[in-house]
Amino acid sequence: MKVRHPMFIHYVRDMARARHFYKTVFDVQSSFESPGWSTLDFGVVELALHILSPEDVEAPIPHAGVNFEIGGSFAIDGSKDSIEDMQGVIESCGGQLRELREPDNFVPVRVASFVDCEGNGFELRQAV
Repeated sequence: MKVRHPMFIHYVRDMARARHFYKTVFDVQSSFESPGWSTLDFGVVELALHILSPEDVEAPIPHAGVNFEIGGSFAIDGSKDSIEDMQGVIESCGGQLRELREPDNFVPVRVASFVDCEGNGFELRQAV
């Protein structure tokens, strides 16, 4: 079976706040928006936001495996973005740093674990 169009789904309680968070932090555009379902275009991957009703017992996932590389010559404005630069933007939009790991013998990059404004986990990685 050949699969295509990879998508990560984050469950959210406030769709407008979650959309604003990702659009502001990562400078991406929505490919679809509704009160219950929105998708954000990250290129080859889409991030879908799925609303949770107040009665839903499901909760945001604190670490879902979404990992974004930052910094280097591919930065949107040509700058050398760092985890610390992104941390400021993330926190101003309601996200929070959970852990920052420096390179070691097993992982050769810096890795920062964050939660978004809805409690969903994601990571940023940065080469040294």
